[in-house]
Amino acid sequence: MSGWADAFVDRLTGLFRYLCRVFLMGATLAGVILISVDMFRYLFNSSDFSVQEITIDGNERVSQDEILTRAGLAPGANIWLIDLNSLAQRIEAHPAIHRTGIQRIPPHQIHIVVEERAPAAFVLCVTDGAMYGLDREGVVLPPIVDDSFDRRDAGEQKETLALAQSRPLLTGAIDVPCEPGTRVTDERVLAGLELAQTLAESAPGFTAETSEFEFRENGDLALHLKRRVGLIVLRDLNDDNLAIKLNAFWNTLEKEDLRAIYVDARFPIHGFAVRWDERNGATWKKLYRNEGPLAHSNAMKS
Repeated sequence: MSGWADAFVDRLTGLFRYLCRVFLMGATLAGVILISVDMFRYLFNSSDFSVQEITIDGNERVSQDEILTRAGLAPGANIWLIDLNSLAQRIEAHPAIHRTGIQRIPPHQIHIVVEERAPAAFVLCVTDGAMYGLDREGVVLPPIVDDSFDRRDAGEQKETLALAQSRPLLTGAIDVPCEPGTRVTDERVLAGLELAQTLAESAPGFTAETSEFEFRENGDLALHLKRRVGLIVLRDLNDDNLAIKLNAFWNTLEKEDLRAIYVDARFPIHGFAVRWDERNGATWKKLYRNEGPLAHSNAMKS
């Protein structure tokens, strides 16, 4: 066979092989597409992936029924067609829920984890007589005491009262909306809420004994305690170490079994000024002379 004929056969063979590869690749791609289409149809249309179970974790004060109502999942909804972001936003619209995490767990489960807003303090609304919680961001929470309180069982009433007594009540010259889900805009109240939450986390003993945060017209914040101290007056709530200093002061009172009539803590950088009962005078004077939480304070006495 001549050279040109051999070359022609080689070219024809190469073309044939190329076309075969293209055909095989096309057939393979078509098969993958068909399988993918069938798989998508199965995932999105099969009843095997319909929501049959919804589990919820993290809720304490918000009932599961409230969360399910907010979620609004239609019966038989396909888990792959649920918009998780929209679902989370609907649940987070509840004034007592801060964050929401949602998982699809094939074949038929949706798992919801919520983080509730914790009350840093409470406020009594004069317009409706209800007691509302406020979290550290100033969000007004649903009322814990309202006209339904008397209809609750004894156990629930006891639990509610314990919660109300675990955080201070805000009183005085403040502007707080009495509508769940709204936010406080009063900067003094926001600073007070931040302090209350910081104390709750770092000084639970002190927080347990603090019954009231009284915001005064002159800009002072007066803390009313249940025992040991008649009154603590604050002003500079932005001192980063204020909660630490208050906790150290309280621990000293507990350790030494002391009582104070009045504590001026308006300028914490200079220490606390204390008006004490003369029955504890000797111990107070000793504490002010020695190193410790009161070493650099200015003492007053009655």
